[in-house]
Amino acid sequence: MTTAPFQTAFGEAQATEARKTIPFDYAFRFNLKGELGNVLRRIVTVSIEATFVAVAIGYGVLPKLTPIRFGLPLTDFADPKLPKLREISLDKILKALKAAQQEEGLSFFRKKEGGLEAVLKNGIKLNPEIAERLLLGAVDAEGDTTLDESLLENLFQVVGAPPEQIQFLYALFDDGSGREFQSAPILNTAGLGSADGDRPFRYFARPISFAPRSTIRMEITERSDFPGDLHVSLIGYKILGEPGTPTERIRQNLRRR
Repeated sequence: MTTAPFQTAFGEAQATEARKTIPFDYAFRFNLKGELGNVLRRIVTVSIEATFVAVAIGYGVLPKLTPIRFGLPLTDFADPKLPKLREISLDKILKALKAAQQEEGLSFFRKKEGGLEAVLKNGIKLNPEIAERLLLGAVDAEGDTTLDESLLENLFQVVGAPPEQIQFLYALFDDGSGREFQSAPILNTAGLGSADGDRPFRYFARPISFAPRSTIRMEITERSDFPGDLHVSLIGYKILGEPGTPTERIRQNLRRR
């Protein structure tokens, strides 16, 4: 039996009989377009079974540009049979990117998802699946590595935008009571920390309780050109057995047995 004090509508604890609590999170998902000033809204409704008490808020992001791989044709080299790693110039890489842009299915080149500009801004790296094989393979007298066609086909990978670059404003509301939980939208790095693992969450000064059937609304305002999926979680627990909820009837039935 896990017990916890019941939280009033204003987050203040009141003495009450012990009630069972269960851990529970409510999650919001936002599709970031990378458009500065774009406002996104999502709502979740607290179930009828119990009051939800939020004790913390956290977030994470998934960049849209990871992983996308491309390669170079043998015809780009003076000797197609024996291409060398050092023969790969920036010009060849840019030509390969342009060729990939013309292929169908490579949606990362679409302007709304960042486009070629985002690729060049974030960077390009060796395909991790073959990087070790390539760098630890046989080398010639000059310390260069000979490439074969199987390596060339998927030699590079587009680097996703670093999560720490994401910037957004967030605001939380209880639409049922009309409460706002901030005087103005809060910058994520000021209120939550950065998404690279350096405190990407915060505990509320006081736990916030949401009554059954409450509508929780979150608004996000994009402040960076970061395209990706933003996931925000309200971390907390449910209090079971409250008056007027289905779990109260279950509790009463158990007592009679």
